[in-house]
Amino acid sequence: MTSRNVTHRMIEAFRAAMLHNGISAGAEALGITQPAMSRLIADLQKSMGILLFAKNGRTIKPTEEAHALMAKVQQSFLGLEQIVDFSGQLRKQKLGQLSISAIPSIGHSILPAVIRQLREKFPDVFISLRVASYVDVAKHVRTRQADIGLTADTLSLGDLESVAEFSSECVCIGTERWLDPRAGHIHIGEFANKPFIASSGTFQTRLNAWLGANGVQVDAMIEASLFQSISDLCLEGLGIAVVDPMTAAKHQRRGGVALPLHPPISYTVYATAMSDAKLSIPAKELIRLVAAASSAEHITSKHAMLTQHP
Repeated sequence: MTSRNVTHRMIEAFRAAMLHNGISAGAEALGITQPAMSRLIADLQKSMGILLFAKNGRTIKPTEEAHALMAKVQQSFLGLEQIVDFSGQLRKQKLGQLSISAIPSIGHSILPAVIRQLREKFPDVFISLRVASYVDVAKHVRTRQADIGLTADTLSLGDLESVAEFSSECVCIGTERWLDPRAGHIHIGEFANKPFIASSGTFQTRLNAWLGANGVQVDAMIEASLFQSISDLCLEGLGIAVVDPMTAAKHQRRGGVALPLHPPISYTVYATAMSDAKLSIPAKELIRLVAAASSAEHITSKHAMLTQHP
């Protein structure tokens, strides 16, 4: 036999015998029988043409050649272990972190439950959530501080692109003081005689256009910047408001009344990333869970559900 017949299994057996101070202990460490271990050692000695273990009374001791060979073997195995460790680091870098930036109406409603599900599926993934304004969400994604941005408006700045969108309809919220919980919906014409809590920003601009197109003026004596704050004000009995369906579902769970609108006004959630970004497995799962959570946030059996666009 020649050195070309040396196998990795022989070297593995030799290393185990050296590390565990004996053939029997080495065999146990490898999970093989002692006769099988002895055959591997014997084959290695024949292949290499040197004596690796010599009898010393009732024990077997490694020879000087065995110690010299062990030094080389350890270098090889340590190199292999470093490769395995490095590959693990690469895998964790790919899957090990997910940064999310979302506007408050999304971050304060469905994302806590979504993140819980992500943690259950990816326990080794570190998840970062920032709840910010539309402008800051765009900045976080563009500067790569966030892998995914979730907004209610398209982010069309520079290299940003929408990777998914979820369409739904806005909802009217309030309490039983102003809304009938038994009603199937509320018509926009009924707004005229009820105190209205307005929102600020681009959503209210869209809402005013919708109201104007339907010939309705509202009595808005209170304004708030966050849908969550609007829900809080409505729960105090201060009036009605129009919000996204996710905030409305949470409002309903808190004891408020939420009714679909007639005619409807759309609400779309956009998932945004850098155009050159390759979405990780956790990021793709985030999008799937947001779609599922959004579609679950219904108000009545008649209320339209969110659906993900292809």
